[in-house]
Amino acid sequence: MTDRILLVAPVAPFRGGIARHSGALARALARVPDIDLCVESFDRLYPRILYPGLDDRDPNMGTLAGILVRYDLDTLNPLSWHRAAKRIASARPALVVIPAWTFFVSPALAAIAQALRRRGIPVAQIVHNVVDHGGARWKRWISRWQLEAADVYITHGEALADQLRPVAADRPVRICPHPAYADYPSSSKRLPREYALELICFGLVRPYKGVDLAIEALGRLPSRDVRLTVAGEVWGDIKELQQLAIDHGVADQVEFIPRYVSDQEAADLFERADAVVAPYRSVTGSGVAALAARYQRPVIASDLPGFSEVIVPGRNGWLFPAGDPVVLAEMIARDITRERAKELSDIMPISADETGWDRFAALLLECRRPAATPG
Repeated sequence: MTDRILLVAPVAPFRGGIARHSGALARALARVPDIDLCVESFDRLYPRILYPGLDDRDPNMGTLAGILVRYDLDTLNPLSWHRAAKRIASARPALVVIPAWTFFVSPALAAIAQALRRRGIPVAQIVHNVVDHGGARWKRWISRWQLEAADVYITHGEALADQLRPVAADRPVRICPHPAYADYPSSSKRLPREYALELICFGLVRPYKGVDLAIEALGRLPSRDVRLTVAGEVWGDIKELQQLAIDHGVADQVEFIPRYVSDQEAADLFERADAVVAPYRSVTGSGVAALAARYQRPVIASDLPGFSEVIVPGRNGWLFPAGDPVVLAEMIARDITRERAKELSDIMPISADETGWDRFAALLLECRRPAATPG
Protein backbone atom coordinates (compact mmCIF):
# COMPACT_ATOMS: atom_id res chain seq x y z
CA MET A 1 0.00 0.00 0.00
CA THR A 2 1.30 3.46 -0.90
CA ASP A 3 1.33 6.16 1.78
CA ARG A 4 1.14 9.80 0.82
CA ILE A 5 3.49 12.16 2.66
CA LEU A 6 3.21 15.95 2.46
CA LEU A 7 6.18 18.22 3.14
CA VAL A 8 5.29 21.88 3.73
CA ALA A 9 8.53 23.80 3.38
CA PRO A 10 10.67 26.03 1.18
CA VAL A 11 12.72 24.05 -1.35
CA ALA A 12 14.84 24.93 -4.38
CA PRO A 13 15.10 27.34 -6.05
CA PHE A 14 14.83 29.07 -2.65
CA ARG A 15 18.20 29.62 -1.05
CA GLY A 16 19.22 29.16 2.55
CA GLY A 17 19.76 26.40 5.03
CA ILE A 18 16.12 25.45 5.57
CA ALA A 19 15.43 25.13 1.84
CA ARG A 20 18.52 22.98 1.39
CA HIS A 21 17.64 20.82 4.38
CA SER A 22 14.05 20.40 3.17
CA GLY A 23 15.21 19.56 -0.35
CA ALA A 24 17.61 16.88 0.87
CA LEU A 25 14.87 15.41 3.04
CA ALA A 26 12.40 15.46 0.14
CA ARG A 27 14.79 13.49 -2.05
CA ALA A 28 15.31 10.94 0.72
CA LEU A 29 11.57 10.50 1.26
CA ALA A 30 11.00 10.17 -2.48
CA ARG A 31 13.51 7.29 -2.60
CA VAL A 32 11.48 5.20 -0.15
CA PRO A 33 9.39 2.50 -1.87
CA ASP A 34 5.61 2.86 -1.57
CA ILE A 35 5.83 6.53 -0.58
CA ASP A 36 4.03 9.17 -2.63
CA LEU A 37 5.67 12.47 -1.71
CA CYS A 38 4.24 15.90 -2.48
CA VAL A 39 5.71 19.25 -1.46
CA GLU A 40 3.79 22.43 -0.68
CA SER A 41 6.32 25.23 -1.08
CA PHE A 42 6.20 29.00 -1.27
CA ASP A 43 5.49 31.52 -3.97
CA ARG A 44 6.66 34.23 -1.56
CA LEU A 45 8.65 33.37 1.55
CA TYR A 46 10.01 36.72 2.72
CA PRO A 47 9.04 40.18 1.47
CA ARG A 48 11.94 41.94 -0.22
CA ILE A 49 12.19 44.55 2.54
CA LEU A 50 13.03 41.86 5.12
CA TYR A 51 15.46 39.85 3.05
CA PRO A 52 19.08 41.02 3.32
CA GLY A 53 20.05 39.79 -0.13
CA LEU A 54 18.95 40.85 -3.56
CA ASP A 55 16.83 37.74 -4.07
CA ASP A 56 15.88 34.72 -1.99
CA ARG A 57 16.05 32.39 -5.00
CA ASP A 58 18.93 30.96 -6.96
CA PRO A 59 17.87 30.30 -10.57
CA ASN A 60 20.85 27.99 -11.03
CA MET A 61 19.57 25.57 -8.40
CA GLY A 62 16.66 24.33 -10.49
CA THR A 63 13.86 22.41 -8.77
CA LEU A 64 13.39 18.97 -7.24
CA ALA A 65 13.43 16.64 -10.22
CA GLY A 66 10.76 13.96 -10.20
CA ILE A 67 8.94 15.34 -7.15
CA LEU A 68 5.60 17.12 -7.31
CA VAL A 69 6.12 20.61 -5.86
CA ARG A 70 3.42 23.27 -5.72
CA TYR A 71 4.69 26.84 -5.24
CA ASP A 72 1.60 28.56 -3.89
CA LEU A 73 2.12 29.51 -0.24
CA ASP A 74 2.53 33.18 0.65
CA THR A 75 3.55 34.06 4.20
CA LEU A 76 1.59 37.33 3.91
CA ASN A 77 -1.59 35.91 2.37
CA PRO A 78 -3.84 33.88 4.72
CA LEU A 79 -5.97 32.79 1.77
CA SER A 80 -2.99 30.80 0.49
CA TRP A 81 -2.69 29.10 3.88
CA HIS A 82 -6.35 28.06 3.68
CA ARG A 83 -5.91 26.76 0.12
CA ALA A 84 -2.89 24.70 1.14
CA ALA A 85 -4.61 23.20 4.17
CA LYS A 86 -7.65 22.29 2.07
CA ARG A 87 -5.50 20.65 -0.64
CA ILE A 88 -3.50 18.69 1.88
CA ALA A 89 -6.55 17.53 3.81
CA SER A 90 -8.24 16.32 0.61
CA ALA A 91 -5.18 14.15 -0.12
CA ARG A 92 -5.56 12.36 3.25
CA PRO A 93 -1.83 11.99 3.84
CA ALA A 94 -0.41 9.54 6.34
CA LEU A 95 1.86 12.30 7.64
CA VAL A 96 2.51 16.00 7.13
CA VAL A 97 6.05 17.24 7.81
CA ILE A 98 6.66 20.91 8.62
CA PRO A 99 9.90 22.66 9.65
CA ALA A 100 9.98 25.23 12.46
CA TRP A 101 12.73 27.82 12.26
CA THR A 102 11.61 31.46 12.40
CA PHE A 103 8.71 33.44 13.81
CA PHE A 104 8.00 35.17 10.49
CA VAL A 105 6.81 31.97 8.83
CA SER A 106 5.15 30.58 11.97
CA PRO A 107 1.65 32.07 11.46
CA ALA A 108 1.29 30.43 8.05
CA LEU A 109 2.64 27.07 9.17
CA ALA A 110 0.71 27.15 12.44
CA ALA A 111 -2.57 27.80 10.64
CA ILE A 112 -1.96 24.91 8.25
CA ALA A 113 -0.89 22.51 11.00
CA GLN A 114 -3.87 23.37 13.21
CA ALA A 115 -6.33 22.89 10.35
CA LEU A 116 -4.87 19.49 9.52
CA ARG A 117 -4.79 18.23 13.10
CA ARG A 118 -8.45 19.16 13.49
CA ARG A 119 -9.09 16.73 10.64
CA GLY A 120 -7.11 13.98 12.34
CA ILE A 121 -4.06 14.24 10.09
CA PRO A 122 -0.79 13.73 12.00
CA VAL A 123 1.76 16.55 11.89
CA ALA A 124 5.49 16.13 12.56
CA GLN A 125 7.54 19.27 13.05
CA ILE A 126 11.28 19.34 12.38
CA VAL A 127 12.46 21.93 14.89
CA HIS A 128 15.54 23.90 13.88
CA ASN A 129 14.96 26.69 16.43
CA VAL A 130 12.55 26.80 19.34
CA VAL A 131 12.84 30.60 19.26
CA ASP A 132 14.65 33.01 16.97
CA HIS A 133 18.19 33.90 18.00
CA GLY A 134 17.90 37.03 20.12
CA GLY A 135 14.15 37.00 19.63
CA ALA A 136 11.88 39.35 21.58
CA ARG A 137 9.08 37.97 23.74
CA TRP A 138 6.43 38.52 21.09
CA LYS A 139 8.52 36.58 18.56
CA ARG A 140 8.79 33.73 21.04
CA TRP A 141 5.01 33.71 21.43
CA ILE A 142 4.48 33.51 17.67
CA SER A 143 7.03 30.69 17.35
CA ARG A 144 5.35 28.79 20.15
CA TRP A 145 2.01 29.10 18.37
CA GLN A 146 3.42 26.97 15.57
CA LEU A 147 5.17 24.53 17.87
CA GLU A 148 1.96 23.80 19.76
CA ALA A 149 0.40 22.49 16.53
CA ALA A 150 2.27 19.20 16.31
CA ASP A 151 1.89 15.56 17.26
CA VAL A 152 5.57 14.68 17.24
CA TYR A 153 8.82 16.63 17.06
CA ILE A 154 12.19 15.85 15.53
CA THR A 155 15.40 17.73 16.33
CA HIS A 156 19.03 17.27 15.39
CA GLY A 157 20.43 17.48 18.92
CA GLU A 158 19.78 16.86 22.60
CA ALA A 159 20.25 20.52 23.57
CA LEU A 160 17.46 21.62 21.25
CA ALA A 161 15.29 18.73 22.40
CA ASP A 162 15.70 19.91 26.00
CA GLN A 163 14.52 23.40 25.01
CA LEU A 164 11.55 21.90 23.22
CA ARG A 165 10.27 19.50 25.88
CA PRO A 166 8.38 22.12 27.96
CA VAL A 167 6.39 22.95 24.82
CA ALA A 168 6.03 19.33 23.76
CA ALA A 169 4.68 18.25 27.17
CA ASP A 170 3.70 14.59 26.71
CA ARG A 171 4.23 14.55 22.95
CA PRO A 172 7.27 12.62 21.69
CA VAL A 173 10.52 14.42 20.85
CA ARG A 174 12.85 12.37 18.67
CA ILE A 175 16.48 13.09 17.90
CA CYS A 176 18.37 12.38 14.69
CA PRO A 177 21.91 13.65 14.01
CA HIS A 178 22.08 16.26 11.25
CA PRO A 179 23.04 14.41 8.05
CA ALA A 180 25.89 15.73 5.92
CA TYR A 181 24.99 17.58 2.74
CA ALA A 182 25.94 15.13 0.02
CA ASP A 183 24.39 17.28 -2.71
CA TYR A 184 27.07 19.96 -2.55
CA PRO A 185 29.44 19.61 -5.51
CA SER A 186 33.11 18.80 -5.43
CA SER A 187 35.59 21.59 -5.92
CA SER A 188 36.08 22.54 -9.57
CA LYS A 189 39.25 24.55 -9.16
CA ARG A 190 41.97 24.88 -6.60
CA LEU A 191 42.07 28.37 -5.14
CA PRO A 192 45.58 29.39 -4.11
CA ARG A 193 46.48 29.01 -0.45
CA GLU A 194 48.35 32.24 0.11
CA TYR A 195 48.69 31.96 3.89
CA ALA A 196 50.13 29.31 6.21
CA LEU A 197 46.66 28.77 7.69
CA GLU A 198 43.36 29.36 5.88
CA LEU A 199 40.19 29.69 7.97
CA ILE A 200 36.60 30.32 6.88
CA CYS A 201 33.39 31.60 8.48
CA PHE A 202 30.61 30.52 6.13
CA GLY A 203 26.93 31.34 5.87
CA LEU A 204 24.54 34.17 6.60
CA VAL A 205 26.41 36.64 8.82
CA ARG A 206 24.38 37.58 11.90
CA PRO A 207 25.54 38.95 15.27
CA TYR A 208 24.90 35.71 17.17
CA LYS A 209 27.34 33.87 14.88
CA GLY A 210 30.29 35.75 16.38
CA VAL A 211 32.26 36.70 13.27
CA ASP A 212 33.48 39.72 15.24
CA LEU A 213 35.03 37.32 17.78
CA ALA A 214 36.91 35.53 15.01
CA ILE A 215 38.25 38.85 13.71
CA GLU A 216 39.36 39.91 17.20
CA ALA A 217 41.06 36.55 17.74
CA LEU A 218 42.86 36.96 14.41
CA GLY A 219 44.21 40.29 15.63
CA ARG A 220 45.57 38.66 18.78
CA LEU A 221 47.57 35.99 16.96
CA PRO A 222 51.35 36.37 17.06
CA SER A 223 51.51 35.20 13.44
CA ARG A 224 50.21 37.30 10.58
CA ASP A 225 50.35 34.33 8.22
CA VAL A 226 46.67 33.45 8.77
CA ARG A 227 43.73 34.40 6.56
CA LEU A 228 40.08 34.46 7.58
CA THR A 229 37.51 34.31 4.78
CA VAL A 230 34.04 35.56 5.74
CA ALA A 231 31.64 34.32 3.06
CA GLY A 232 27.91 34.92 3.10
CA GLU A 233 25.20 37.54 3.01
CA VAL A 234 25.39 40.02 5.87
CA TRP A 235 22.41 40.68 8.12
CA GLY A 236 23.28 44.28 8.91
CA ASP A 237 26.13 46.52 7.86
CA ILE A 238 29.33 44.93 6.58
CA LYS A 239 31.17 48.18 7.31
CA GLU A 240 31.11 47.43 11.04
CA LEU A 241 33.03 44.20 10.53
CA GLN A 242 35.37 45.82 8.03
CA GLN A 243 36.13 48.58 10.53
CA LEU A 244 36.72 45.98 13.24
CA ALA A 245 39.30 44.29 11.03
CA ILE A 246 41.01 47.66 10.53
CA ASP A 247 40.93 48.39 14.27
CA HIS A 248 42.63 45.07 15.02
CA GLY A 249 45.21 45.54 12.29
CA VAL A 250 44.11 42.56 10.20
CA ALA A 251 42.24 44.20 7.33
CA ASP A 252 44.65 42.60 4.85
CA GLN A 253 44.09 39.16 6.42
CA VAL A 254 40.29 39.15 6.31
CA GLU A 255 38.67 38.40 2.98
CA PHE A 256 35.03 39.49 2.92
CA ILE A 257 32.66 37.92 0.40
CA PRO A 258 29.48 39.68 1.62
CA ARG A 259 26.97 38.12 -0.75
CA TYR A 260 25.21 34.92 -1.60
CA VAL A 261 27.77 32.22 -2.37
CA SER A 262 26.79 29.57 -4.92
CA ASP A 263 27.25 25.89 -4.20
CA GLN A 264 30.18 25.64 -6.59
CA GLU A 265 31.93 28.66 -5.10
CA ALA A 266 31.32 27.24 -1.63
CA ALA A 267 32.97 23.99 -2.70
CA ASP A 268 36.03 25.87 -3.91
CA LEU A 269 36.25 27.93 -0.70
CA PHE A 270 35.97 24.86 1.52
CA GLU A 271 38.63 23.13 -0.55
CA ARG A 272 41.02 26.01 0.15
CA ALA A 273 40.19 26.24 3.85
CA ASP A 274 42.14 24.28 6.42
CA ALA A 275 39.39 24.63 9.02
CA VAL A 276 35.97 26.19 9.55
CA VAL A 277 35.45 28.73 12.34
CA ALA A 278 32.07 28.83 14.12
CA PRO A 279 32.44 31.18 17.11
CA TYR A 280 28.69 31.37 17.77
CA ARG A 281 27.31 33.15 20.82
CA SER A 282 24.23 30.93 20.73
CA VAL A 283 23.41 27.80 18.77
CA THR A 284 20.86 25.00 18.86
CA GLY A 285 22.21 23.23 15.80
CA SER A 286 24.26 24.28 12.83
CA GLY A 287 24.15 23.34 9.20
CA VAL A 288 27.69 24.66 8.80
CA ALA A 289 29.02 21.73 10.83
CA ALA A 290 27.21 19.34 8.49
CA LEU A 291 28.63 21.22 5.51
CA ALA A 292 32.12 21.05 6.99
CA ALA A 293 31.67 17.29 7.33
CA ARG A 294 30.78 17.10 3.63
CA TYR A 295 34.18 18.57 2.77
CA GLN A 296 36.04 16.82 5.60
CA ARG A 297 37.10 20.07 7.24
CA PRO A 298 37.53 20.28 11.02
CA VAL A 299 35.53 22.92 12.89
CA ILE A 300 36.77 25.43 15.46
CA ALA A 301 33.62 26.11 17.47
CA SER A 302 32.35 27.59 20.70
CA ASP A 303 31.63 25.00 23.38
CA LEU A 304 27.87 25.40 23.30
CA PRO A 305 25.75 22.22 23.51
CA GLY A 306 24.70 22.45 19.87
CA PHE A 307 28.35 22.07 18.86
CA SER A 308 29.74 19.94 21.69
CA GLU A 309 27.28 17.19 20.74
CA VAL A 310 28.82 16.83 17.28
CA ILE A 311 32.39 18.12 17.55
CA VAL A 312 34.88 15.89 19.34
CA PRO A 313 38.22 17.63 20.03
CA GLY A 314 41.04 15.77 18.39
CA ARG A 315 38.70 14.01 15.94
CA ASN A 316 36.78 16.57 13.92
CA GLY A 317 37.65 19.91 15.45
CA TRP A 318 38.34 22.02 18.50
CA LEU A 319 36.14 23.72 21.12
CA PHE A 320 36.75 26.97 23.01
CA PRO A 321 34.73 28.88 25.65
CA ALA A 322 31.88 30.70 23.94
CA GLY A 323 32.38 34.43 23.59
CA ASP A 324 36.10 34.39 24.47
CA PRO A 325 38.32 35.63 21.61
CA VAL A 326 41.39 35.58 23.87
CA VAL A 327 41.19 31.83 24.45
CA LEU A 328 40.27 31.31 20.80
CA ALA A 329 43.43 33.12 19.72
CA GLU A 330 45.55 31.17 22.20
CA MET A 331 44.12 27.88 20.96
CA ILE A 332 44.73 28.70 17.30
CA ALA A 333 48.30 29.80 18.03
CA ARG A 334 49.04 26.73 20.18
CA ASP A 335 47.13 23.89 18.54
CA ILE A 336 46.03 24.63 15.00
CA THR A 337 48.27 24.39 11.97
CA ARG A 338 47.68 23.29 8.40
CA GLU A 339 49.36 20.00 9.18
CA ARG A 340 47.25 19.36 12.27
CA ALA A 341 44.06 20.31 10.44
CA LYS A 342 44.95 17.87 7.66
CA GLU A 343 45.49 15.11 10.20
CA LEU A 344 41.93 15.59 11.40
CA SER A 345 40.58 15.89 7.86
CA ASP A 346 42.20 12.58 6.97
CA ILE A 347 40.48 10.71 9.81
CA MET A 348 37.06 12.32 9.32
CA PRO A 349 34.62 9.95 7.59
CA ILE A 350 33.70 10.70 4.00
CA SER A 351 30.18 12.14 4.12
CA ALA A 352 29.40 12.52 0.42
CA ASP A 353 26.52 10.02 0.35
CA GLU A 354 22.83 10.07 1.16
CA THR A 355 22.70 7.41 3.89
CA GLY A 356 22.29 9.95 6.69
CA TRP A 357 19.25 11.45 4.97
CA ASP A 358 17.81 7.99 4.37
CA ARG A 359 18.03 7.28 8.11
CA PHE A 360 16.39 10.62 8.83
CA ALA A 361 13.56 9.84 6.40
CA ALA A 362 13.06 6.43 8.02
CA LEU A 363 12.74 8.05 11.45
CA LEU A 364 10.13 10.46 10.12
CA LEU A 365 8.12 7.69 8.52
CA GLU A 366 7.84 6.00 11.90
CA CYS A 367 5.60 8.95 12.83
CA ARG A 368 2.87 8.01 10.34
CA ARG A 369 -0.66 7.15 11.42
CA PRO A 370 -2.41 6.21 13.66
CA ALA A 371 -3.95 9.63 13.27
CA ALA A 372 -3.41 12.30 15.86
CA THR A 373 -5.94 13.38 18.42
CA PRO A 374 -7.66 16.50 17.07
CA GLY A 375 -6.59 19.68 18.80
